Amino acid sequence: MDKHERWNERYAKKELTWSSGPNALLESLVAERPAGKALDIATGEGRNALWLASRGWGVDAIDFSSVGIEKGKSMAAERNLKVNWITADVCQRVFARAEYDLVAVVFLHTTADERNIWLPAVIDAVAPGGQFIYIAHDPSNVDHGIGGPQDRSLLPGVEDVCIELGDFEILRAEIYERQVGTDPGHGGPATGVARDSLISARRRAPD
Repeated sequence: MDKHERWNERYAKKELTWSSGPNALLESLVAERPAGKALDIATGEGRNALWLASRGWGVDAIDFSSVGIEKGKSMAAERNLKVNWITADVCQRVFARAEYDLVAVVFLHTTADERNIWLPAVIDAVAPGGQFIYIAHDPSNVDHGIGGPQDRSLLPGVEDVCIELGDFEILRAEIYERQVGTDPGHGGPATGVARDSLISARRRAPD
């Protein structure tokens, strides 16, 4: 079973694998920004894309899971929201340069070889003055946190991602701790702490 099939199977097992609301960190980082054009990488069931669309953003949402994308489409229709849903592997997608006012990468964990393909491409898609947000399990989560991949090769640290942001102003770059439950969707009462890499950066406008 390849990764596409695994995620399709996972998303098909229950109504929602993740929560219906947006990632709390993403929400806090974007809430005060004026709406523009956003790219939601690894959208899954679309929770972040749907929240952005509800705030007036034009959203391109990409994921390789057709099951996840169909769930997003269904919720968008129920809420009368418009999102451009893209079923594709981010490693095989060509993004226009400097097209987006916001690019969000939330909990996408891939091999280093895959990351070397998609990370520069999605960073390059951020327009001057636009924001890049990266949220993922930190390598330290393996020993000191709950959930997420246990293979450190899938978990770049904050510095590993920041080094790719040469013409960006780094607004936040830190390890963020949050209370989570122990089920795969992190629902229920908080029973432990997860450690995430958090980066928020703004592309500098050309001189």
